[in-house]
Amino acid sequence: MRVLFTTFEGGGHVPAPLLAAVALRDLGHDVLVVSDPCNAPAAEAKALPFKSWRRAPDRGALGAASGGLSDWKTRWPPAVIRRICVDVATGPAAAYAQDTLEFAAEFDPDVIVSNELLFGVMMAAEKRGTPLALLTANLWCFPTREDVPPFGPGYTLAKSQSDLARDAVTRKLIRKFFDAGLPDLNAARALVGLPPLLHTLDQLDVARRILIGASAAFDFDADEASGRYAYCGPLFETPNWADGKAQMPDNGRPNVLISFGTTFQDQKSVLIRTMAAVETLPINAIVTLGPALADAILPQIANVRVLAQASHDAIVLQCAAVICHGGHGSVLRPLKHGVPLVVMPMGRDHADNAARLEWLGAGVRLSERASSGRIKRALVQVLDNGRYRENAQRFAKRLSDCDVSSRRAADGIASLVRTDEALAA
Repeated sequence: MRVLFTTFEGGGHVPAPLLAAVALRDLGHDVLVVSDPCNAPAAEAKALPFKSWRRAPDRGALGAASGGLSDWKTRWPPAVIRRICVDVATGPAAAYAQDTLEFAAEFDPDVIVSNELLFGVMMAAEKRGTPLALLTANLWCFPTREDVPPFGPGYTLAKSQSDLARDAVTRKLIRKFFDAGLPDLNAARALVGLPPLLHTLDQLDVARRILIGASAAFDFDADEASGRYAYCGPLFETPNWADGKAQMPDNGRPNVLISFGTTFQDQKSVLIRTMAAVETLPINAIVTLGPALADAILPQIANVRVLAQASHDAIVLQCAAVICHGGHGSVLRPLKHGVPLVVMPMGRDHADNAARLEWLGAGVRLSERASSGRIKRALVQVLDNGRYRENAQRFAKRLSDCDVSSRRAADGIASLVRTDEALAA
């Protein structure tokens, strides 16, 4: 079997397809990864064949303010979705479609596996008639399911008829917001010889499998598999740039990790407020900057150690709590080790991850605009109340091992070809 993987530079969007590609390669299948040039080292480190997009946007270096998504510039939901459409989903859809058609002509894949935001890749698979699987690195971000709350607002699981009505109305609104990208989408479809769609999200219908790189247990205990949706996560790993190691001080004080993500979201101010919040606490704090904050000038605080990069898997094992923005990997990695969190959502999937964290009783959610005093109180609450750690540890026992998860993804992808072969016979 030959499998073409497509993704783009979006921080946590990259590890999931690489892990699935490795699992398929190790099962004896041929794979090709296509992404932005800056993702080549990560693929090469796994000895995966790699090619860069030709026409599609080059997002630049990991963590650059000018790359990836510009949704961080606004918090108004219609504007956020419009930025996602313009930046990735529909604005460059024609370029992604043309590139994918060329790569597919050269590689002749049996299956195409795409990031869920690359609508241009979806239309290329549709044009070729090649089975398509979507592989998301975290929670499913489109309003096409009714068994979990709609993605975006950070809703908790519906408990009443009014909650269900809230969810239904929100799903309709989100679908409408995505139609801002319909003119670009249909122009791209016309370019490759496909008929127009009535709604932007109709493009998702071409996908025959949707593999969710999250744990079903984390997603409000959703069904492991339902229709074309299946969970195969968490799918994350230590990124190739985070090779630093950190040994926390052995002075009897609790250790706290502070991290606000790898992709740029203008997070310097919230980081400074968080550092000020821990200054007078009897703790050891360690801040990891990552590419997005690599050049940031930060205050020097006696009990705060700042590192350009380090492995969170190594650090959280030594920590009593984590303060972060709420990215999927940033939340799941501490939970995997039974460590509670304070989460300050800054957009994207953050509020939804925070809602699930609260549902588990394994942490506290704050506004990204919270004052240093409020951050300090929340951290003390998590450190002093043992139920947060107990709940985090209870959930840690339920999380799937990453190697098992990548094999699940590989099996879900391979099943597309097995199904076609069975139908052909």
